Amino acid sequence: MAANRLIPSTWSNAFNNFFFDRQIPYGMALVRICLPLVLLVEMSMRWPWVVEFYSADGAPAPIAMAYGYWEFLPFLPGMWAVAAFTVMLLLMVSLIVGWNSRLSAAGVFVLYTYFTMQDSLSSLTKYSVFSSHMFLLLSLSECGAVWSVDRLIELRRQGIARTSSWLGEGRAVEVWPQRLLQLFIGIVYFGAAVTKMQTPTYFSGDQMRLWLLTNVNHWNPLGELLSLQPALLVPMCYIAIIWEITFVFMVWNKTLRVPFLVVGALFHFMTTLTLGLIVFPLVCFSLYMAFMTEEDVRWWRERMARRSGFLRSVPQLLTTPYRLLLEAIAPLARFGNVAYVGILLGATALGLVGHRAIDLYAANTPTGRYELQPMDPQLARRMLRTDTVIREQDKLLSFDIGKLMVGGVVVETGKTFKTGDRIHAQLNLIPPHEDLFVECQLVSDRGLVHDQSNGIAMRQDFRYTFNYLLPETLRAGDYQFILKLNNQEVARQTIKIAESEPEAAEESVALAE
Repeated sequence: MAANRLIPSTWSNAFNNFFFDRQIPYGMALVRICLPLVLLVEMSMRWPWVVEFYSADGAPAPIAMAYGYWEFLPFLPGMWAVAAFTVMLLLMVSLIVGWNSRLSAAGVFVLYTYFTMQDSLSSLTKYSVFSSHMFLLLSLSECGAVWSVDRLIELRRQGIARTSSWLGEGRAVEVWPQRLLQLFIGIVYFGAAVTKMQTPTYFSGDQMRLWLLTNVNHWNPLGELLSLQPALLVPMCYIAIIWEITFVFMVWNKTLRVPFLVVGALFHFMTTLTLGLIVFPLVCFSLYMAFMTEEDVRWWRERMARRSGFLRSVPQLLTTPYRLLLEAIAPLARFGNVAYVGILLGATALGLVGHRAIDLYAANTPTGRYELQPMDPQLARRMLRTDTVIREQDKLLSFDIGKLMVGGVVVETGKTFKTGDRIHAQLNLIPPHEDLFVECQLVSDRGLVHDQSNGIAMRQDFRYTFNYLLPETLRAGDYQFILKLNNQEVARQTIKIAESEPEAAEESVALAE
């Protein structure tokens, strides 16, 4: 009975220690600094086009419109949208330096979510959804308890003008917002894995292969090279989904925490090289900062203290600009919210003046606003025509010949085979396509057709495979696989067939007997 009474108490203590333990929020402070810094750069590039993207004077594309709610969120007039967008950027700066951290995070959460939902074509992305949740959790946390103007003001109120370490050791707070942020990324990974498991083309590498080939995000030099290696794509897809499923369970283990985070960092870094993603990996790196603990900071400081020379001064060199910025802002912060609101209003007014000075459409010039010029009629007809036909060869992605298949994909292509080999001629198609009549011929260098196979590639198929067993009676020499789609030749692959060695042939006969 005593043991039974202890079990609930043990679970309750573990729950309380996990969510309500008091620690210095180094992780949340790093998220507070890194996340708005990334999005500040990204959203600042949209500032000149705020009127066009987000206001009633432009051409917004709100996500609610796709669900039949055109006025789900109000449309701001042009200059009001510019003012609100400028305030959002200023609040991001305030959040970076940690001045009124929670208020700044709440303001960024409201404004950033509003603007991204008003532009579903370019602003609303996966990383914007991540970021909105992160800003919400930052507004619920005391992320300004360390490495911030808020903390510097607290120290000076306590009569500590100069701290022994950089901005002091911080103030211990409850960790439940940090735990929610950590659980958030783990649950997102788990949900992504469940979605992938419902997608058959993910495990075959088809989906990944087409992503690697496209430059819809940015230039990705490694992606095009990796798309030529299906033997790597299939195991990489399985490794990624296993890691996503186990992340939320294993990242709490002290031994596995760092390896899982390192694998995650490498995974997101590779998305930059292979898929051309830039902002999304940086947002995820910022989210990983939530896993920073007091022990990590202590280990890092002790390690740097044992260094000598230049390496010992590197952390100080990296943090000095930020520390000087905080100390420069701290005197203004002594005036309280009056200075805070005054800076926001003044900077917003400058933003409105600057946006008016940019005058993208010459509305403030003597000649008046620019006028749209009529398009060349021939170009207009070419863009609006609907009678274009996709050539058969443009429906083919690749034509691979090989002996080894993994997950229905030819992963080891070759040019030389022996009689008696079982080989696969596989065509990979580019979706979307209609139902296709596919035909493959094995032709000798003399023009003789030794084999002819055909079939139907359905519109939902990404590939079609012809299986061959090269007969022992086949003459050694050069042969060609000729591929036809809808009776039109689209590709040829030349292979060399050699006679199997006599010993191998005798051994195969003996095994058959």
